[in-house]
Amino acid sequence: MTTFEQKPTQPDAEAPATGPNPVRASRDRAVDLTRAACLVVVVGLHVMMAGITVGTDGLAITNSLDGHPIFAWSTWIVQVMPLFFVMGGFSALLAWRRQRERGVLASTYVRDRVARLARPALLPLGLVGITLAVLGLIGLPDAVLTDVGFRIGQPLWFLAVYLGCAGLVPFMARLHERAPWVTLLGMLAAVMAVDTVALLTAQPLIGALNLLFVWVFIQQLGFCLADGWFDWRRRWLLLVGGLGAFGVLLFMVLVIGYSTDMYDNLNPPTAAILVLGVGQTLLFAWLRPWLNRLAQRETLAGLSDAINKNAMQIYLWHVPVIVLIAVVLVIAGASFPEPLSGEWWQSRPPFLIAVALLLIPIVIGVAWLERRGERAEAAPVGPWLAALKVLLGISGVVTILVAGFTPAYGAAIGVTLLLVAVLLRSPRKRRPVAADACAGGAAPE
Repeated sequence: MTTFEQKPTQPDAEAPATGPNPVRASRDRAVDLTRAACLVVVVGLHVMMAGITVGTDGLAITNSLDGHPIFAWSTWIVQVMPLFFVMGGFSALLAWRRQRERGVLASTYVRDRVARLARPALLPLGLVGITLAVLGLIGLPDAVLTDVGFRIGQPLWFLAVYLGCAGLVPFMARLHERAPWVTLLGMLAAVMAVDTVALLTAQPLIGALNLLFVWVFIQQLGFCLADGWFDWRRRWLLLVGGLGAFGVLLFMVLVIGYSTDMYDNLNPPTAAILVLGVGQTLLFAWLRPWLNRLAQRETLAGLSDAINKNAMQIYLWHVPVIVLIAVVLVIAGASFPEPLSGEWWQSRPPFLIAVALLLIPIVIGVAWLERRGERAEAAPVGPWLAALKVLLGISGVVTILVAGFTPAYGAAIGVTLLLVAVLLRSPRKRRPVAADACAGGAAPE
């Protein structure tokens, strides 16, 4: 969200790549490949987490990996959301600078980002809400509907946070260009203060403030990456720094008392997620030359482009697809092995393949519909209206997260707020009618 509407100044064309405001012309294939890989990990992990059981109350979907003795430590590797936000910050800064150079205003950038993030959510969230409402009318138990709705809605926290971070890009980019270290240290201090107060007061809800501070800090790391902060000549220092960050994380877990499970540290986010993000950024920078060479391969380049182009659709649709397949299996009378049993592990690859086979045509079809529905030009908005669009989008997602899909009015209110966030525009101003035009009886243009 931003409230400034100042025309940008053109950056110096001769500025070095590591200067305060560089604009790199070409895409970074290592970043593209990493973003795509992060999304694949997220989808695969959610498939692994889907523990499906059928009891006396009907279908139940639980986190099958919760309590697994190895899972908590494995989250230090598979918890890739910090890295995803770093890659998002990298791309967002360069995209904003390119648009700023063309004279695009901050409010226009924010308007477009809200549309690109919120519009894809309307169809899946609306369909889920309608489907669960119909199933409730035909007699499916409320407990089952609530559980299914909760599982489908869980990943939506990402959409709310990403909307907020995207809306802040022009403002945070200005802070980054003017006082990068002050900005980073200020955000770090805010994160530590929130963690401390939440711990001392035993009020975990206070930690919700770090939904802003942690993720914006990690987005700023992406800004630093885009400006060449991690282009060190002695690359081995990046490896040492990355491993050192994981050492700090180990100290925080063993001495301070942060949870070993990085998914526990995600809700709400804590300083442990911030440190994890620093370590992942440094290790990415160390691997970047190798990742660039790997990403040049035609097959991988095409695959990462396809995933990134449809990233929001993949993220929004993969959990409903998991639930849909589970429901079909229940109707078909399939047996469900005990989560984490040998038979359950054997069932994971076929289940993952089934999710992919159903998800791919859905994503292609939805992307086609969205392209047909896009307008060539969107109405301009002012800075305050752009900020309102961001707040409405966040409010819509939070409404669904808090109220759930059942009762149906929670989903209806949430989807309506998202729709308003997409469609809201500035009122048209009437042009003054020229005196000679009125005298001749001509209609005003």
